[in-house]
Amino acid sequence: MSSAAALASVAGTTACFDTFRQKLYIRGVLGKKNDRAADGQPYSMRKWTRWYVELRGPVLVFWNLLDTQLSAYLEDITAIVDGRVRLGSPEFERTVGHIKNIVLKPNFINITDAACSIVGKLKKRDSVWTLHSSGANRFFMQAVDDRAMNEWVRALRLACFEAAKLYEYYTAAVLAERYPATLLAQRPTKYHVQVRFAGTNDWVPCLMELASGPTQISFCSEDATSPRVLLAAIKTARAAYCIYPDSLDLVDTAVIAKLEGDCEIDPSLLPRLEDADGDGETPAVTSRTHGAYAL
Repeated sequence: MSSAAALASVAGTTACFDTFRQKLYIRGVLGKKNDRAADGQPYSMRKWTRWYVELRGPVLVFWNLLDTQLSAYLEDITAIVDGRVRLGSPEFERTVGHIKNIVLKPNFINITDAACSIVGKLKKRDSVWTLHSSGANRFFMQAVDDRAMNEWVRALRLACFEAAKLYEYYTAAVLAERYPATLLAQRPTKYHVQVRFAGTNDWVPCLMELASGPTQISFCSEDATSPRVLLAAIKTARAAYCIYPDSLDLVDTAVIAKLEGDCEIDPSLLPRLEDADGDGETPAVTSRTHGAYAL
């Protein structure tokens, strides 16, 4: 048995994470348009496509309804898409069973760090909302109506909230059993870390400094041969927790934490967001709600 497994409260979080991963928050049919990749550039294929989707724990699972192998069930699938078959009815469950048995390689989007917002009407489409899941990417999603749109957005935000609460529960267990004196002892205020800011995919070496003033956490360049450059500053930190490494045996070597708050970021760290219609570039914003991963 690993040393982490010997810690009762830490081991107790494992069952919570397992339950969370299997939890079905919402399911149904969605339209999806891949608008922008994680590097801020438009996807080459930006057509609207139709999917059967389930949100299970921190993962959106997509089964492509345009798969040619589903042609024998086209009428049944159309009835689901049009809303003529009630969600959860025997007809619905039978059709979903056919979809899952035929489309054996669904697509996945991890929404642990996702943000979503309601658009409403987008050109000729109604009930549209956006999903940002990694780097500077963006997907447009379309529900069958406004009520379903609101339900999807609420479900995603709830899943993200519950994931964060589980990480806080895990962090509290680790601190209580392994580092009980950490919060009481005098600690350094400067740390050398690798940081990935929300809206980017790159890890940046930084000197992180903790303070009690208006700027609670600052991230500066590590170049010791010249004056340090302020790369980012968190003025309002709302949450800080370590990330569960998906296995109890890896707890002792886990080194990733997440900080959430309002963060000012040097624009040079953020990708240029190219206009999806090819009309030019949109500069990335420099002030937003950010999560920062510190290694």
